[in-house]
Amino acid sequence: MQVYIMRHGEAEMFAATDSERALNQQGINEVTKMGHFLSEKMTHLDYLLVSPYVRAQQTWQCLSSLLPKPEQTVELKELSPSGDEQAVVALINELAIEKPMGKVLVISHLPLVGFLVDGLVPEVGAPLFSTAAVAELEIAAENSLLSLQHPVSLS
Repeated sequence: MQVYIMRHGEAEMFAATDSERALNQQGINEVTKMGHFLSEKMTHLDYLLVSPYVRAQQTWQCLSSLLPKPEQTVELKELSPSGDEQAVVALINELAIEKPMGKVLVISHLPLVGFLVDGLVPEVGAPLFSTAAVAELEIAAENSLLSLQHPVSLS
């Protein structure tokens, strides 16, 4: 299974609560740039797993016009910044058993995105994610990190 773990785009610094912080214009630009990159890799999307926080939801809204419509969308509170990486890793591993040739996009936050990579591919550790960065993983008999792309590195 191909798994794309994405950090939301850059968000405004202040809001009434952390969960209400919205993407700023830079974040929208980063997500759009990454969306074009992902559109070349995704002919279909089986699952979208997304945080309920505004900036993660807005990240998907920006991507949705560029990527295939997911067969199933799951909003998970476990994908919040201090969420439960073990529960999300277990879910991704279950999905990989159900659909070994499937594609999953996960949209979440720091520090969780790094912990998810570490939980799925322990030998690479927890990489640092810039805003709108995406780690591409292959989940199979032997899991592997295929790439980590940052918007600033895309042309």
